[in-house]
Amino acid sequence: RYLGDMVLSLERAEAQGEEYGGGFEHEAQYLTVHSVLHLLGYDHLDEGEQKRQMRTREEAIAALIPGMQRD
Repeated sequence: RYLGDMVLSLERAEAQGEEYGGGFEHEAQYLTVHSVLHLLGYDHLDEGEQKRQMRTREEAIAALIPGMQRD
């Protein structure tokens, strides 16, 4: 099933990886998971329930990907 398009800026992933301390690979993985969740209908327009649901889902998926868990 087609969900939509996803585009990642590798330059942005590299910069954010340095800024947040996770490195390029971790940030590219995170951005991929985050983007797929958007395609599946998750959002974080508010700082409340929507953001909490999306973050919970990101963390559950990250736990399945070796090296992606944040300390």
